Amino acid sequence: MKILENLIKLGLSKNEASIYLALLENGLTQAGPLVKATKLHRMLVYEALDRLSDSGLVSVVHKKHIKLFQGSDPSVFLARSHQIHELASALVPELRKKQKNADTVTVRTLVGKEGFITNLQEVIESASRQPDKTMCIIGGAKDSFFYDTIDDWYDSYITFLEKHKVKKKLLAPESFSDIFKKRFVKEARTTLCTLPHGLTSPTYTRITEEMVTIEMYEPQVTVIQIRNKAVARGYLDSFELLWKSARCNSGK
Repeated sequence: MKILENLIKLGLSKNEASIYLALLENGLTQAGPLVKATKLHRMLVYEALDRLSDSGLVSVVHKKHIKLFQGSDPSVFLARSHQIHELASALVPELRKKQKNADTVTVRTLVGKEGFITNLQEVIESASRQPDKTMCIIGGAKDSFFYDTIDDWYDSYITFLEKHKVKKKLLAPESFSDIFKKRFVKEARTTLCTLPHGLTSPTYTRITEEMVTIEMYEPQVTVIQIRNKAVARGYLDSFELLWKSARCNSGK
């Protein structure tokens, strides 16, 4: 893994990333060893240490009139990420209220497991803003793809659903395995309906009143996310027509 490059992606400058890595490797230390390790001018080292200290990534210790520096535990990045996500989750709905053109169509593509999880979180949050708090799902892809992809994030997914009190309505082919069906209906606030024919698209489609997302799992998981109420309404209407002719089982 390219640690330095990834630290920069997390918001550090190149100098800050180099100094933070040197601090982790040296432990509690003065600035001198950091200058030697990073080959940066002393003034640049002190400037970067001040910024790292302000952001909580470095702690400063005074010992016998000597200033010592120590890198914070790397878990601080997870805490910062969580705070940013919580802030963005609260801010986005407020920003949307101010958006002049409500008919704007926003389309983006999310790739890989990280994008897959980000999309799930955003769809769940979108569903939670609806009066009925329902996420509608059309399944056509292989029944194991979703659970194989979500893997070790499954428990967090269930917790996220519970936190937002979101219900799920899944429309799936009858050919989905009994193992999948039993696992899905075990999840709280779920209803599974099946159709014998017609659901052949190799995708999962998730629909709320605000957005539609289309998950493709091969050759790698890719999600197309469309935010537009008119588009979402069209998908919901189609979903409801199919739902009325399907055979259903409710979960907990």
